Amino acid sequence: MNGNSPTIFRRWIHSHEEDTEDTMVFRTTDYKFPLSRGRQAFEFKENGEFIEYDVGPTDRGMKVFGRFEYDGKGLITIHFEDHAIKPVVLKLISLNGNALKIKK
Repeated sequence: MNGNSPTIFRRWIHSHEEDTEDTMVFRTTDYKFPLSRGRQAFEFKENGEFIEYDVGPTDRGMKVFGRFEYDGKGLITIHFEDHAIKPVVLKLISLNGNALKIKK
């Protein structure tokens, strides 16, 4: 994630229609998604903040806050503010201007 590469610092929305057996696909907010009842999303901020946007039990949006670290080799570790939620490690497969792919 250097100045010449596409940026991860934005909100990414799950494009579950494009998922494969081992890959999850996320798109930028300007992508024209087909209709769907709620979509998971997350956001990486330049200051290291991470926000997960999820659909709650009453179909209302929920935010879960945390911090993330990128190791420069494709692994993104997320630590949540709520310590009852275990840290998550995402394996970055690819990142371009409008798509982020991670290993399931």
